[in-house]
Amino acid sequence: MKKHLINYFNGIADQKWLYPALFVFSFLESIIIPIPLELVLVPLMLQASSRRIWLLAGIALLGFLAGATLGYFSAIHLLDQLEPRLLQSQESQQYYQAALTEMQENGFWYLLTVGITPLPTQIAMLAAGSTAFPFGLFLLAMLVTRSIRYFSIAWVMSLWGKPGYRWLKSHKSRAKKLAVLLLVILALYELAF
Repeated sequence: MKKHLINYFNGIADQKWLYPALFVFSFLESIIIPIPLELVLVPLMLQASSRRIWLLAGIALLGFLAGATLGYFSAIHLLDQLEPRLLQSQESQQYYQAALTEMQENGFWYLLTVGITPLPTQIAMLAAGSTAFPFGLFLLAMLVTRSIRYFSIAWVMSLWGKPGYRWLKSHKSRAKKLAVLLLVILALYELAF
């Protein structure tokens, strides 16, 4: 499925349906598809002009935020109906219980941590909604983390293009460490002010 989606997006890169398709895929990725959007976003950015790279990142961000909003409010209003379907395995139930605990203890910082990593955010969205975590802070955490993810990719692609992509691919752990460092700096700034 992963390969099929990548081929699909590569095929529509120059077509008028690119932006709506990217928005829809980003929306779905945020709520039900456990495939990182970057697998689609990077090949699209490699084919795009430098101006379109930033637009692609923005559309991906908007799609994700729309899906995150739906996930949050679904947890508030439909959790009783959704929980049996979404948390079928013992592992997902344990992950959800851990997410609930983290939301109650760390809230915003937990969302920042989950949002910046390539971990699926669906369980964190459910935990945020079901604990009635303030929606504004939830949306802010998702906005900050996904902006860092999508716009840092756009930045690398706009500066270095294909050589930047090869570097990013070969230095994944360094890129993740850089993202965590940025998050720590943000946290220290928040604590200081």
